Amino acid sequence: MLKKYVSLLLVMLLITISMIGCGEKSDKPASTENAENTQNGDSKEVAKQEKIIIDIFPDLWPDKMMKSLEAAGLADMVEFRETPQNQYESKIRMMIAGGEIGDLICIDAPNIAYYANMGSLESLDSYWDQADFDDLVPSAQTAMQYNGSKWAAPLNESSVVLYYNKEMFEEAGLTPAKTLDESWTFDQILDAAKKLTKKDDSGNIIRYGILPTMFTPNNRNEGMTYTQMMWSWWAGADIISPDGKTVEGYFNSDANKEALQFFYDLHNTYKVAPTEDMQSAFAGEKVAMWINGPWMTSVWEENFPEFVDKWGAMPLPHNKAKVTNSGSWNIAITKQCKNKELAYKVLEALTNEQGAKIYCKETRNIPARKSILESEPMFSEGHLWEILNAQIVNWSKARPVTPVYPQISEALMDCYNALAFGQDVDSAMKEASAKMEKALKSVK
Repeated sequence: MLKKYVSLLLVMLLITISMIGCGEKSDKPASTENAENTQNGDSKEVAKQEKIIIDIFPDLWPDKMMKSLEAAGLADMVEFRETPQNQYESKIRMMIAGGEIGDLICIDAPNIAYYANMGSLESLDSYWDQADFDDLVPSAQTAMQYNGSKWAAPLNESSVVLYYNKEMFEEAGLTPAKTLDESWTFDQILDAAKKLTKKDDSGNIIRYGILPTMFTPNNRNEGMTYTQMMWSWWAGADIISPDGKTVEGYFNSDANKEALQFFYDLHNTYKVAPTEDMQSAFAGEKVAMWINGPWMTSVWEENFPEFVDKWGAMPLPHNKAKVTNSGSWNIAITKQCKNKELAYKVLEALTNEQGAKIYCKETRNIPARKSILESEPMFSEGHLWEILNAQIVNWSKARPVTPVYPQISEALMDCYNALAFGQDVDSAMKEASAKMEKALKSVK
């Protein structure tokens, strides 16, 4: 009897130990354990989450953008897919058509209407807080909208100046313009360019007076159109009619012919502007004057430290009109993006006050936010920024807003490039006008 009783006790003891062992998987409170399980689950979900792909080109400084993403804790969630700038526009159109576009794309301001009209972009209306949107400078607010909706957020605003080599100006006995009222006319530009152009003993040009566009004329990208278009504006012409229906009397006009003839003469009649491909032409002291933006100062500091004390800046030239271009590169969510909520978080991190401040200070671009312009001394101090801010306030003009802007831009760029390489003005203007007119007539 005693033996049976002891055996029963042993069985009960074993069952009790087994039950305790099964129940005590952790000595942590249930709430803590559940939280850890949830966090581990989230980590696995994050690990499974595909990265947000941003289609971009190298000159937009993806490495600088990464600093904004790091500050927001999103660097690990992003992959930059780079395409050379000369191929960028055609490449993203092909990827959109083929269903292979990334989650976010970089779009120059006048192209926003084109991509929105195609149905390629996600509207930002339901994402973007209006108070934050109102922090944008007026020109940026206008550029981000098409047909009453917001489609992109700006990385920065833009304007350009006429850079000059201080040593070369002194050698030629030239005095640079210092204020907007002193900006040079076409005649003054040509006179200075002649004095600054230099030949060797064999008569070969070893230094050109001016590079009148952002790149040499063998390049085809929006940076070319951005600077070429201003020559038409300065001559008193416009590109398309205000209602966006025609170029007759605008690009195809006597005023524009004057601009095109001047551009032709710089390259061919007087040979004071280069046609050959030139890398680092200004910093390499192969040209004496160059139209470009404030972002170049960071390039010179990083790559040409011996040049940083040699450049000066003047207001842009004019003839019948004083104008500066505006509008720059922006970030938009594509319609094909599968995780639009995360894509917007990335977009926001790049373009909100914190992200834009980091990016613009790193790249020396003009901020598109009033709060940054008002709070950051670097964007108001020094002669370069005095010129830029004065031009933006007094001279800003936007490129044409039309769903067929890419065709307008391409026709204008091809026209100016052809002139640089020697095509006669009448035929170049006629060809470009026909292409533009055809594109505008296609808009329903």
